[in-house]
Amino acid sequence: MVVVMCVVTNATDNSVFWTLRAVDQKHLESSEMWCWRRVEKISWTDHVRNEEVLLRVKEQRNILHEIRKRKANWIGHILHRNCLLQRVIAGKIQGGI
Repeated sequence: MVVVMCVVTNATDNSVFWTLRAVDQKHLESSEMWCWRRVEKISWTDHVRNEEVLLRVKEQRNILHEIRKRKANWIGHILHRNCLLQRVIAGKIQGGI
C-alpha cells in the first residue's frame, strides 16, 4: 500500500498546474489500476475486472478526487496571500496594450 501511495503522490505533486483533459483522466485512472494490479500480482493476461481488483484491495478509485482536492487546497492557499498571483486569479489586474 505504501508503494501505491508513493506513486500516487508523485503523480499528483504537480497536478495543481494541469488542466485535466478527458484523455489525461483516463491515463491517470489506468495508471492507478495498474498499480493496484501490481500490488495484487495480477498479470495483464488475467481477465480480472477493475471492480474485482478494487474489491481485493478494499479501495476505491481516488486519484482524480485527490487531484481535485489538491487543486482546491492550492487555490485556497494562494487566495490567502497578498501577491500578484492572487490578483491575477481574482481578475483585479488591468490589462491594456
